[in-house]
Parts: sequence; C-alpha cells; structure tokens
Amino acid sequence: MAKMLIKHTKKIPLLLLLVLFAFQMSSAMPITDVHNFCKETFEVDFCLKFIGSDQRMVVARDFSDMFSIAISETQIQVTNAITHINNIRQSLNDPLGKNRIGLCEEKYEVAATSFHKAWEIGQKKSNSSTDRMEITRSTQAGFDAVCECEDEWSKHGPRQESPLTFYYHNVLKLCQITRLIISKLEA
Repeated sequence: MAKMLIKHTKKIPLLLLLVLFAFQMSSAMPITDVHNFCKETFEVDFCLKFIGSDQRMVVARDFSDMFSIAISETQIQVTNAITHINNIRQSLNDPLGKNRIGLCEEKYEVAATSFHKAWEIGQKKSNSSTDRMEITRSTQAGFDAVCECEDEWSKHGPRQESPLTFYYHNVLKLCQITRLIISKLEA
C-alpha cells in the first residue's frame, strides 16, 4: 500500500508541473523571439546565458517580463560583487587599496539601490513615459556607480588591477541588454 501511494504521489507533482508548464507556455514569449532579441545584442552568447536560459523566461510574456529578468540578473551581479568586496577587504593592506575598496563598496551599494529602484518601477509594467524615463535613469545611475568603482583603481596613485573587473563586465553587458529591452518597450 505504501509503495503504491509513493508511486502515485510522485506522478502527481510531475503531472501538475507538466500541466502548468503547458498552460504557461501558451501565453509565453516564443523562444525564437528571445533568440532573435539576443542576436540584436553585442553579446549573443552572454544574453542567451543570462536571459535566454533563465527559468523565468518560460513564463515571460513580453519585454516587461524580460526587463525584470535582466535587471534581476544585474542585481545578482552587484550583490555578488559586494560579497566579493567583503571577502577581499582584509587582503588589501595598503591605505590606497583600502580607500579604493571602501569607495567601491559605497558605489556598489548605490548601484544595488538604483537597480532595485528600476526593478520596482518595472514591476508596475506601466506604459507611462515618466516610468520609462525613471527606469532609464535608475539603470544608468547604477551603471555609473559601478563604473566609478572600476575607474577608482587607476586614480590617486599607482594603477592597480581592479578585483571587481569580472562583475563590472557582467554589469556592463547586462546594462547594454537592458537598454535594448527598454528601447523595445518604448517602441
């Protein structure tokens, strides 16, 4: 009896998942549209990896949903950078390195706040030009803050390699993708 119950309960979640998947797919953005969108970006493989393969794309209905995914991925990169800052802070012994990492921490916090604000406005799915402008401003403010951190490693003394370049490049690419999505929302 117990084996039969276990056997049937395993099928129910799978069946439910398949039904939900099929139902949600009917109103989802076609995957070919996502691939075509990614082909319009400067970084096709990056776009497909971070946007096209995101599990949320299965239920994304439009570019507003795609924007939410892109800005969420950007927030993840910023959060990972902040974690990295906290992990490497102790390894920077010189005053210049400490000042630079301190500034980067401040800038990445600004970026996190800015990208979160853009995400919140995007959740409204408003067609208002004021909301679109605020999304654009907030996204740009977040990107500018990340750039200020990256630039800091070549100012006020000897140039050092930024320990956050990996995150900077990912945020740069995601912001380029986000700008393209915003342009599609405005069209």
